[in-house]
Amino acid sequence: MKIRTVIADDEKPAREEIRYLLRAVEDVDIVGEADNGLEAYNLIEAERPDLVLLDVQMPGLDGFQVVREIRNLDQSPLIIFVTAFDRYAIQAFEVSALDYLLKPVAHERLVQAIDRVRPLLETRSNLEGKLSRFLERLPSRSRHLAKVPVRRRKHLHLIDVDDIVYGYVRDGVVFIATQEQQDMVSYRTLDEFEAELDPEVFHRVHRSYLANVNHIREIIPQTSGNYELLLDDPGGTRIPLSRQHARELRRIYKW
Repeated sequence: MKIRTVIADDEKPAREEIRYLLRAVEDVDIVGEADNGLEAYNLIEAERPDLVLLDVQMPGLDGFQVVREIRNLDQSPLIIFVTAFDRYAIQAFEVSALDYLLKPVAHERLVQAIDRVRPLLETRSNLEGKLSRFLERLPSRSRHLAKVPVRRRKHLHLIDVDDIVYGYVRDGVVFIATQEQQDMVSYRTLDEFEAELDPEVFHRVHRSYLANVNHIREIIPQTSGNYELLLDDPGGTRIPLSRQHARELRRIYKW
């Protein structure tokens, strides 16, 4: 059985090197290449490969965001990360079903990783659990999101985080709201989404809401001792600000 494979890396020499190394692996069939995260997602969605050799740091969507997005596909591919950086919990990868290769990639190490792929293709039903455990092991990233991917019909759009007015969770689904519309995002919890954002800009204001402080127009006291935030979107949306979460906004605005 051929292992249908996609290579995703923003550096052309790196893609060429991986392609060259894979020529010596007879059961690997390269079905496409991508030079950024969004192109990688679209290629994966179109080709439905068995395996993706994925760089971590890419423009648009980074490798971690690509992994989160492909969880929504009917059948997700296996992932082997290929990166020049060794700070993403290498040891956690080594004991998992997925793998993590450092550039420059040695042929023997690549073959070893492919050898791990073959038995996993026979047990695809376990893939979603493996991906979830892998994401839980990832350390917090030092940089914050600049764009958030949202799915509109069959297209994946990238929303600038500065355009997000607020985020919220409803019935276990995380949404973001901009000046124009609301979109569902792929994060499982509001906590997970909040952890990706700049804490100086986005603040948890309620257990079900987080707000972009740059879009707060007014803080309105309530008789209950809580507050409401009036936002600057066209509809003048109001979201709750609990007493528990008001302390941080007091620090920012000194009120």
